[in-house]
Amino acid sequence: MINRILTILLLVFTTITSAYAIDYSGKTVTIWIPFKAGGGTDAWARAIGPAFSKNLPGNPKVIVQNVTEGGILGASNKYFSQHSNDKDGLVVFGTSGSVQLPYLFRDERVRYDYKNMIPVFGSGTGGVVYIRKDMGINNIIKDFKKLKSTSLVFGSQGVNSLDAVPVLAFDMLGLDVNVVYGMKGRKVGRAAILRGETTIDYQTTASYLKHVKPLVDNGEMVPLMTWGSVINGQIKRDPNFPDLPSFSEVYDKVIKNKNKEAFDAWQVLFNAGFATQKFIVLPKSASDNVVTAWINASGQIVNDLDTMKIINKKLGKYDQIIGENLIFALRKASTLDEPAYIYLSSWMDTKQ
Repeated sequence: MINRILTILLLVFTTITSAYAIDYSGKTVTIWIPFKAGGGTDAWARAIGPAFSKNLPGNPKVIVQNVTEGGILGASNKYFSQHSNDKDGLVVFGTSGSVQLPYLFRDERVRYDYKNMIPVFGSGTGGVVYIRKDMGINNIIKDFKKLKSTSLVFGSQGVNSLDAVPVLAFDMLGLDVNVVYGMKGRKVGRAAILRGETTIDYQTTASYLKHVKPLVDNGEMVPLMTWGSVINGQIKRDPNFPDLPSFSEVYDKVIKNKNKEAFDAWQVLFNAGFATQKFIVLPKSASDNVVTAWINASGQIVNDLDTMKIINKKLGKYDQIIGENLIFALRKASTLDEPAYIYLSSWMDTKQ
């Protein structure tokens, strides 16, 4: 699979002739999204749809289909049940962290396999951890001893959700955090910290900038760290928040006896849930010409100012995943080696 995709990518970089061996003129291309309309992945798909329409051969009509029957996993299973043998690229799948994490956790409800997916475009986002100002902590590294001795409360959607990233991070730092489950999304978590029911929270980049930064500016909240951003294969400071340390930076500075298996597991969860969380994928049955056409079209998205304006607003200003980076990014976001998986499974058992 990897060799095949690398061969196709080489064709994209050397010639676009094969892209025009197919013609989508007069056809409708569907982006299958296993999320309700109005959510982040839906908005992302609707942003890139017109760009694909302009750049795929024949300029097909591109629509977004929100499939929610059976929930996220049921809708994802349904796509690969119905389209696993498609060769023409007329129905593609939009995956996100909520699809990738259950696969990593080896959830028994999952019927799809990332090894059977061919990525053609990807996007990531970030997140910011913040705390109430009245906790008296202003800098996570300088005030780490005080933070570690403070009893904290975090409102979570569930340990097998995207919130596995913060909950594992808090544990790795040795923080005393009481995790309260049952939050119906990060919006509810944000409301809880505003009411004083919780004391520590995180929001994705766009949500933080829109809803939390004004609270920081008003002196109600204090940002502690970001999850970071993957730059040249390494976790670096988030370019949207250059003054805040990344979690990996904090972990490196304040923890002496580091747990490699824990960090390896966290890094995969971070990739799957944030850094490389969204992909447009084709089933592996797609013909080489179809894959070439889609990858070539996706490479033009970064030059589409209208599309990038929407993506940057919805996800933050991050590099998009195109070309030769695609296969490696998807593999990092969907592969957990056995030692890290064993660690993660054992850790999750303590959180049930």
